[in-house]
Amino acid sequence: MKRLHLPEVVPAATEIWLLEFDFDSKQLIDDWSLLSVDEQIHSQCFRQHEDRVRGIVTRATLRRLLAKYLMLPPYKIPIEKNEFGKPRLPAYYGIEFNVSHTGDFALIALSAKGEIGVDIEYCHRDVNNLWVHVLSSEERAQGIWSNRNFIDLWVIKESVLKALGFGISEHLPAITVLPNNDGSYRVIHDRRDWTEIKAWSIEAPAHYAAAFALTNQHNYLTDN
Repeated sequence: MKRLHLPEVVPAATEIWLLEFDFDSKQLIDDWSLLSVDEQIHSQCFRQHEDRVRGIVTRATLRRLLAKYLMLPPYKIPIEKNEFGKPRLPAYYGIEFNVSHTGDFALIALSAKGEIGVDIEYCHRDVNNLWVHVLSSEERAQGIWSNRNFIDLWVIKESVLKALGFGISEHLPAITVLPNNDGSYRVIHDRRDWTEIKAWSIEAPAHYAAAFALTNQHNYLTDN
């Protein structure tokens, strides 16, 4: 596992870890023992061995990282979900997290400065049918994004929506992403109920693209 270097302008209490999977590892039982009952049941729903490994190892590694901050055993960390299904800690801990995994890698993001979202995707995928569901009208007009860099846009938008805690597909065209000159992105939207948010591209293994987004506040929703 490797802690990634982040731009200096990113708040100091933010970290992102890159995890590479070993699908032949004999230590999966150790990770399994750290999961909650619900997490164990969820992992059993995956039919493919690789999918089970990704889910189990990522969640166990997340629990180990959180344990260092919370001074709790990893298996006792109370992970819950918001109304959109985004995993989170209870608000009084003051630490936000998010994970993403695909192929051979996972990203685990932690922040004490606001809600965080992260995404990693394999670059070689068919994107021809996704444009209409992703680009905003301003992005279409400016012509910044193309097949060549579409995955870069995708990971940014997905990380933004994960940070906001909303569902992904229905909100993708509501966000406009414009690149700055320092590896960061300006995120534009017209939703008054959404907080201010910033996004950055981050280093990723060859043939992958990754990004993360960070809000300026914690966005815990009150249960009705």
